[in-house]
Amino acid sequence: MNTLDLDLVQSRAAAGDAEAQYVLGRQYAGRGQFSRARRWLRAAADQGHAGALTELGLFELFAIGTPTDIAAATRLLTLAEAAGSPEAAYQLAVIGWCLKDVPFDLDSLSDRLLRSALGGFPQGLRAIALVYARTGGDAEAFVEPCLEQAVAQGDSLSAYLLALRLLDRGDSERARSYAATALARGVGRASIVEGASAATPAAPAIAPLSDLPRPGLRDPIDCPRQRHSDRPFIETIDGVLSPLECEFVIALGEPYLDRSVTLDDKGQLLSHSSYRSSSEMAFYSFQEDYALRWLQWRMVDLAGAPLSHAEHTVLLRYLPGQEYRPHRDYLPPSSPGNGDTPDVPGQRVNTVFCYLNDVEEGGETAFPLQQIKIKPRKGRVVFFKNLLANGLPDSTTLHAGMPVVRGEKWLATLWTRQRRFRTY
Repeated sequence: MNTLDLDLVQSRAAAGDAEAQYVLGRQYAGRGQFSRARRWLRAAADQGHAGALTELGLFELFAIGTPTDIAAATRLLTLAEAAGSPEAAYQLAVIGWCLKDVPFDLDSLSDRLLRSALGGFPQGLRAIALVYARTGGDAEAFVEPCLEQAVAQGDSLSAYLLALRLLDRGDSERARSYAATALARGVGRASIVEGASAATPAAPAIAPLSDLPRPGLRDPIDCPRQRHSDRPFIETIDGVLSPLECEFVIALGEPYLDRSVTLDDKGQLLSHSSYRSSSEMAFYSFQEDYALRWLQWRMVDLAGAPLSHAEHTVLLRYLPGQEYRPHRDYLPPSSPGNGDTPDVPGQRVNTVFCYLNDVEEGGETAFPLQQIKIKPRKGRVVFFKNLLANGLPDSTTLHAGMPVVRGEKWLATLWTRQRRFRTY
């Protein structure tokens, strides 16, 4: 925005124009001047401006220039949703997966996702496309239109997902074009689409969607389970995540990978160790989106645990030669949050992780005391219990990530606690 335009916006904002107040508030927020931003956004919100109400709600939710206030965030986002903001509907759907003191309601989560997608919010379009892809049936016809509109709205990850869909059904030319779009917008994972770097990026037209089917969030797939051990309890469940969902998780987290760390014996300090040579990133609340929460919920639901009790998902990558030597997942007694009082999460009850790709050679998960080795398979979940029936740590849960010999290994890991871990 040039000086002349800014002067005009300031003049209109001072005269009470809600849209100008909203624009000015976002300008100040972009510069990190949050007090001024809140002043102008509040002025617009007082006039019922949906965008301003949404921005203020996000300020409260993500502690932007103010401490986190979930109640205030929910109230503001609810007002914004009522005023017609598809982004507010989306954000309410995201936090609704594990919002404290609010009953878990799949119907509400489904309705809000639909509202955000019909309103053209790109992350909502991407999420609903993934739900439709999993659901199949008549909803299958809406996957690509939703992704196309999300790409047209600027969503880079949707371009990659669309490229994979097109590639899967043999439309390699368009697949390369959308992969080129994803690459140009910073999705490095799209380079796995052959010829993407030499293709011309796609330029989809915006085609508003006037009608979409209500998404069904219950997983329609019957995933076969196999019991490997009763002590400790170890199961594998195949096909929990689809190939498209696995690639979505990888692409979402890959840009943020860093060298893995381990917790010391006292449970106090994180440090690099030769024991663990992988790379990782954690999806904290502000990095999560609706589809990722839906996938996590499906994973922990297999363990009979609510998503609110799960730690943040960790994405892991192992390259050739990398490993995680034998270890146990339960926490040392002095670890923060590991206690018996109801106000802390307590001990890690379950480990639930999903392999996100097939490994060419190596990379098995080994349980040496039981002489069990589990081979990585895309979409396969491994689930085991870290505690005995009496709540004490089970020392027989010793396990290891074996060295990758050829290729690479990707997985997404969740640990569930005895009590609530997430605020929202």
